[in-house]
Amino acid sequence: MTMINYASRKLILKGVDGLMFVTDSQRERAEANIEAMHNLYENIESYGYDLTKIPFAIQYNKRDMPTAMSVEEIRSQSNPVGVPDFEAVAIEGKGVFETLKAVSKLVVKNLS
Repeated sequence: MTMINYASRKLILKGVDGLMFVTDSQRERAEANIEAMHNLYENIESYGYDLTKIPFAIQYNKRDMPTAMSVEEIRSQSNPVGVPDFEAVAIEGKGVFETLKAVSKLVVKNLS
């Protein structure tokens, strides 16, 4: 990840009401997914937020790919705290709205 991406990601998180983390289901992307998740946790903490208190869902994208890990395997790597998670094939629109809807409901609930 370039420094520009890191800085942009960090800035985007300032004042966040909810998060949707999209992870790539392909086995060869597992290490990059873990790194990106650690980066998210670090950036959130740098603003004084607690990720366990922010509306948060994870989307497992590219479920249609031949090298996609099982949901159980990717969940154990990307979702150890058990936030809502969804399978998706974004290029076909599958699972995208469901993930967004879940985060939106959590944000509304959190703000009310």
